[in-house]
Amino acid sequence: MHKQIVTIVLALVITSVLSAQESTNKTIMIGTDLAPWAFGAANGYFGLIHNSGKNEIGIAAFSGKDDDENLSFLGIIPSYRLYPSGKGKGIFFEGGLGLGFINWDYAKEEVSAITFWPTINLGYKWSFNFGLSVTPYAGGSYGIGEVEASDGTVKTFEDGSILTGFGPSFGLQLGYMF
Repeated sequence: MHKQIVTIVLALVITSVLSAQESTNKTIMIGTDLAPWAFGAANGYFGLIHNSGKNEIGIAAFSGKDDDENLSFLGIIPSYRLYPSGKGKGIFFEGGLGLGFINWDYAKEEVSAITFWPTINLGYKWSFNFGLSVTPYAGGSYGIGEVEASDGTVKTFEDGSILTGFGPSFGLQLGYMF
């Protein structure tokens, strides 16, 4: 009985949240993504919805420092979203290309590198009349470029991973639309 009540309440909450989305003519969004903040990276996002709500072009910027790994980074991620509903909200497909500048303090050498990572995501954007936008997304990216010292040592993280190769892409973007 308890499971049935929880299921009914959950269905009502989801239905009311989804129906609270009204058609909006707001086309500019500024915001942030909570996932990078969890890993100590500051970030911001600017997006512009165009083509009658079918597409969104955006750019994200981030920076951070990891003292445990002797690493600092700065980068941008231009992206393009396609909304099948044509309303600038709902399900979207996103493609992007990240560009990162990385500095690694290795022994007595400061190693600098540029990395790229093409990314593909699938997400859903909730957009409310009062301007709030909530956008979870998930997908994958492929890292290109290594952080390599002059002696040939490649930066390896404490968990054994490196910057190149396939990796997950996920986040929860919060924004304000106007």
